[in-house]
Amino acid sequence: MNGLALIVAFALAGVPAPGRRDPGPQGTTSRIDPAPQPGPLHPGAPAQPAPGRPGSVQQPAAPRTAPAPVPAPQPPAVPPRRYGRFDLDLTKDQLSRLPDLRECADALRAPSGHAECAVPRDPDRIVRVQAAWEDSRPAGEVVALRLLFDPAVAPALTDLEWQLTRGWGAPVLEQLRREKDQKILTLQWEDPEHRATLEAQGALTQPSRAVAIVLERRQPPLSGELLGLHPRPFPGFRIKVVRRMEWDGRPYAVVWGTSLTPLQEAIGEAGAAWASQRSYIGLWKLEPSSAQRPRRWRALWERAAGGDDDDDSQRVTRVETRDLTGDGAPDVEVELSCPTCGRAASEVLVKTVRAGKPVDLLAKRDLFRAQVELSPGTVRIREPEGEDEEGSTVSTYAYDRGKGAFVLAREERVARPPPPLEER
Repeated sequence: MNGLALIVAFALAGVPAPGRRDPGPQGTTSRIDPAPQPGPLHPGAPAQPAPGRPGSVQQPAAPRTAPAPVPAPQPPAVPPRRYGRFDLDLTKDQLSRLPDLRECADALRAPSGHAECAVPRDPDRIVRVQAAWEDSRPAGEVVALRLLFDPAVAPALTDLEWQLTRGWGAPVLEQLRREKDQKILTLQWEDPEHRATLEAQGALTQPSRAVAIVLERRQPPLSGELLGLHPRPFPGFRIKVVRRMEWDGRPYAVVWGTSLTPLQEAIGEAGAAWASQRSYIGLWKLEPSSAQRPRRWRALWERAAGGDDDDDSQRVTRVETRDLTGDGAPDVEVELSCPTCGRAASEVLVKTVRAGKPVDLLAKRDLFRAQVELSPGTVRIREPEGEDEEGSTVSTYAYDRGKGAFVLAREERVARPPPPLEER
């Protein structure tokens, strides 16, 4: 009886009974009709405001604001160019003077190239360094450093990522891939001039550890007169060196490029891309505008070498621009190397421009592991005799002004110097 009385009391008071939080309509109609919902008159038409209550003041509709633009990613507070003892912004000459890189000192004497050497482990746990450099600047420019950790004491990925993120900010790229029973992780940071990559690896069921940190220089965009220069000899082309030249008061450009990235250059012969690399050297002329066309760059001479399906398996290893003939005009010296020649040359070209056309001053092909020395008016080519290198043949070419080319002036055989006393 008490329960029935409680239900009747709830009903009279208009309070929902216990256990029913969202009661349905009570059968009485509302005294105010619901306002009609706004809707488009047809697709694409703006929505109309609902009519107001009689006697009320219509409030103006709030203006529609455009979505806020997504802010562009900010460059890191600390440029990703240095780790531990090693700084990518050092010149090649400065890098060669580092005490810890004395094992690479001989290789770093070359104008451009790559080298790998062991370094003391402490304080950053780096035990090997792979470097690549180019002569795009007077003191040489380092384009890549691959710093390999000692596997026995390599830092954990999580610890090193936290450390790098404090200085370089959040990575712009995170990649994870699986190879058999191993997971390989890649984190990347970059700014307009540099790119840093953290390589880590570990078993599927184990924490990953750092393998290497790669510091690379990004290719700067061309500017000024060179802005319209767009050589594309093969896919993945990267400009190594571009130099503006002048012949007869007209602008020209020498372009040297490759299919290798700075990292692949640093890894060198140990990398999978080295054997199939492609090289390019070209001489371009800036033609003035005319009534039919605007000013443009046009190739005068080009040479592409290397690749899997190319009969010319050589690669361009050296490009120098200087006055060799003494006539006040620059000359271009190009050296190419065969796959088994190492740093030695298998072909040498010396070119210039006369009356707007490229001219060969010297062209020597089928050389055997040659070393080339340049001096004003002279090109000296030294070739070893046989695999045992008991001696060498030195061919000296002198510039003949009457013929306008380098001609053979002297050829001599030089015996190998005797070994030092301590080696006898």
